[in-house]
Amino acid sequence: MQETKPIIMIVDDQPDFIEGVKLILEVEGYEVWTASNGREALDRLQSVAETRSKGLVGALPDLILADIMMPVMDGYVLYEHTQEHPALGNIPFVFLTAKTGSSDLQYGKQLGVEDYLAKPCSPDVLLASVRGQLGGGKLPQQQAQYFEEKTMSAQTSQPRDESRSEQTMGNTNIVLIIVAVIGILAALVTFVTMTPWSLF
Repeated sequence: MQETKPIIMIVDDQPDFIEGVKLILEVEGYEVWTASNGREALDRLQSVAETRSKGLVGALPDLILADIMMPVMDGYVLYEHTQEHPALGNIPFVFLTAKTGSSDLQYGKQLGVEDYLAKPCSPDVLLASVRGQLGGGKLPQQQAQYFEEKTMSAQTSQPRDESRSEQTMGNTNIVLIIVAVIGILAALVTFVTMTPWSLF
């Protein structure tokens, strides 16, 4: 009997990104569904769920990978709709997005998403997250700790950048001062070494 492949749905409005992630997942043996926005994804999910409710055959995804910023319906709204649906609420949900600020991570934590990956994402990181979710995902405590660590990292990265910028500005000012002093000294040396009659 042929083993059923896990189904992963990718929701993103960038075709090239979808194709890249799809290729990575298919090489690993996963079946991949795609949608270009949250509305398209939700329509397909609800259609399959309705088919199953009638006793007909229909497989739901085992995992959803979704961008956040998309036209028509964004990833946040898609996630909220899946959580409100009795047949879709148990599907693990991972945000794969460029929105990785501390406020975004905090909001993802509040929503309850299983994981939050930053674009661009290496194949190894992507597959590690996928395997983790298909293997049962995070326990609530682990999930909370995960988001806390990511949020703290996002919060500290900005001050670190500002500190580095201030240090760079300080170094630049020191160099300018040194150049100015050298210029003054050079002028003094020139003045002192000049013969008396050259001053007139």
